Amino acid sequence: MEIPQNSAVLPETIFSAKMKKMDNELLQKLKDWRRDIAQKESVASFHIFHNITLETIASLKPKTKEELMSIKGIKERKFEKYGANVLALINGNLKSDESNVQNKERKDEKPYTISGYLNFLNTEFRRYGARVQGEVNSLDIRDNYLFLSLKDKDDKSILSCFMWKNNYELCGISLEIGMEIIVDGFPEIYPLTGRFNFRVSTIELVGEGALKKAYDKLRQKLEKEGLFSTERKKPIPEFPQRIGLITSETGAVIHDFLNNLGKHGYHTQFVNSKVEGQAAVHDLLSAINYFDDKNIDVLVIIRGGGSMESLQAFNNEALVRKIARFNTPIICGIGHEKDVPLASLAADLTVSTPTAVTVILNKSWERAFNDIQIFERDIIHKYQKVLADRKYQIEIFSSQLKRKSDFIFKKFESIKGRFGKNLVTLDYVFKNAKKILDHSSALLLNNFKKNLDQLGDYLNTTEKRLSVINPMRQLKLGYSITSIGGKIVKSVKQVKRGEEIDIQIFDGKIQSQVNNIINE
Repeated sequence: MEIPQNSAVLPETIFSAKMKKMDNELLQKLKDWRRDIAQKESVASFHIFHNITLETIASLKPKTKEELMSIKGIKERKFEKYGANVLALINGNLKSDESNVQNKERKDEKPYTISGYLNFLNTEFRRYGARVQGEVNSLDIRDNYLFLSLKDKDDKSILSCFMWKNNYELCGISLEIGMEIIVDGFPEIYPLTGRFNFRVSTIELVGEGALKKAYDKLRQKLEKEGLFSTERKKPIPEFPQRIGLITSETGAVIHDFLNNLGKHGYHTQFVNSKVEGQAAVHDLLSAINYFDDKNIDVLVIIRGGGSMESLQAFNNEALVRKIARFNTPIICGIGHEKDVPLASLAADLTVSTPTAVTVILNKSWERAFNDIQIFERDIIHKYQKVLADRKYQIEIFSSQLKRKSDFIFKKFESIKGRFGKNLVTLDYVFKNAKKILDHSSALLLNNFKKNLDQLGDYLNTTEKRLSVINPMRQLKLGYSITSIGGKIVKSVKQVKRGEEIDIQIFDGKIQSQVNNIINE
């Protein structure tokens, strides 16, 4: 399968997509051969080869050692041990006595225990899985499991069946006596009773009438719960980039989707899933669960058109509820004839074909691309217009600037001429001013000196006068100044006996106490 440039898929999906159509007959021969070898070597079958390795061999049918060893799980040691037999099986040259381990004579064999033999039978029975159609003859639903029996319409043959309750609920079908169904499973023997029954894994309804009845009943139930209401639906991101994709890797649907998905830098994670029959329910739920914690913008579920019978999985209640509860927006592109699948009704957006899904995803990107092209043309047009306008304005300004420059130049020449004449006059003025300044400076200096001498004489006279009346001069002559509380004492009436007085003399101060006052 050729994957477009802007998509990404899981590695195991790429591997599966490259495989050719599987040869089921060859695969069975390989499994029979592996079983015999495992019994001979007393090891588990997967120690010989894993199932995926045998399936790859049955698909690619390698003819040479190199081709066989290119398959994952086959190295040099495995080839040396089993390679010749595998190539012989592929080429049809391995005889039964070469491919089967020779059993000893029955009399030499160690007998089975009961449990060992039943386990052996049940292991063998698992290889014979089948789809069986019949009418529900009896039904007994318990807490964790249920028993039912199927009968043919034409005869009295009865098949006893067992099914786990969780698998039954996953089918989304309410069984009733007389309902015609198809069960998928394998035969087994219950060790505690030795009873043979059919272990059922999935159930499908038979007939459009029964399917339509179940469809209408479930649709009414879910509509009442509001699972299909528009208020519940999440908006699809305008520019999705990370896309989760669930569909089958086979068929044209995935090619149509990827080929029509625009090259807008999408990163697509693809999970392969069955999309038809009840067996698809488990695959679809597992695929959705895978994307639960993945960083995606939108989840896409697609498949081609089909009848109501082929679309049973998309009318499964568990799947519908899972889609309705999913945190990321889901787009369903499921083709249908009449009734829209309930999974599509629960999705946030539903379209009728996988190609229509790509139209939705591409729409905003293509609109943005077209807008960018329009904006690009507008920008170029407006830029050219701005350039033309600026060019015209520059030409006008250039013409005006030239005229004004000529005018300014003429003015400058005129001013320059007048300045030259004024410069001569100014030189004369400066020289005359210098003479006046020199004369004035000498005159000012003489007057200042004369005034300074007069001021000195005045200061000397004043100093002599001040020295005569200077108190310190009197103190030097033996006089003193008496004060009390900072006030000068001029009379004996200002002091009292016992008071302290301060006596200021020339070189200090004497503190004294009044012992006696003598009035004159």
